[in-house]
Amino acid sequence: MTKEIFIFIASVLLLMPILSVFGEISFSTQFLFCAPFIFMIGIPHGAIDNVLHGRDAPHQKQYFILVYLLIIGFNVILWMSFPLLAYVLFLGISAYHFGQSQFSHYFKRQKLIHQFSYLLWGVSILSALILFNLSEIHSWMNDYPEFALFSPIHQLNSLVLTFGISSILTFGSLFWLLHNRAFTVSSFFMECLIFLLILAAFYLTPLIIGFTLYFIILHSFKVLGEEFRFLRAEKEVSSVLSFLKLLAPFSLLSFLGLGLVFALIYFNLLIIPYGYALLIIISSITLPHVFVMDHFYKLLFRNNFYQQKEKG
Repeated sequence: MTKEIFIFIASVLLLMPILSVFGEISFSTQFLFCAPFIFMIGIPHGAIDNVLHGRDAPHQKQYFILVYLLIIGFNVILWMSFPLLAYVLFLGISAYHFGQSQFSHYFKRQKLIHQFSYLLWGVSILSALILFNLSEIHSWMNDYPEFALFSPIHQLNSLVLTFGISSILTFGSLFWLLHNRAFTVSSFFMECLIFLLILAAFYLTPLIIGFTLYFIILHSFKVLGEEFRFLRAEKEVSSVLSFLKLLAPFSLLSFLGLGLVFALIYFNLLIIPYGYALLIIISSITLPHVFVMDHFYKLLFRNNFYQQKEKG
């Protein structure tokens, strides 16, 4: 059992008595509790996309930043023009990204079946997150017209069907990978355990808290660890402190951007709910980040990073 899994289980168990005492927790309270963790750990895990991409193409750094900003701008325009399409795109790329982060270290070459497995796994956990917290989501939709636009995605029957089919196919793909020796038996059972633990956390905790537990502990920590070990092996950083210094510039820039948007909302210069604005910002950051991480995982295998880690 990895440290991340142990912390994840311990966090859920520690939260259960607290949640039972307080009962239903409002969105604002959840956000106030989870925001520091998302801002201090979740956002920084994508704050060195320029560094990771630059390891393989140092002469294209300025071009990379331009393209990165254009993708963000495109996504914001998409949200303003076709919010439902933007929401579906966000869920789809997030599902793929979460699945890739979970499984990519197993596959030296990312074949179509592997990429399909990433998507299935991600769709399973995200559909479970929505399904298990559907009453909470519906209350948001009633309170905020902006969220009501997503009602076609939040229908009970379609969510049950999506969760059921994707989960069956996820376990089927894991069996297939075990049969083809992409997994060891111990890895297979560990991945099944992690999948079930995530579902249990989503079922037992409110929406924002459950997602934050997964996103911070099982996703962001894992990615940050891979980034740190890779950059240390490449002699880009020499310690945790130097790694934090590398994360700082774009992390701080992200915080300032969030602060600016929230200030505009506070002074009624931007008339949208804080939660809706945060959704647009996170999805806009996620879209280019997914492409960078796909490139990064290929770079790890090209440099024999995982093989060296196993030997070490």
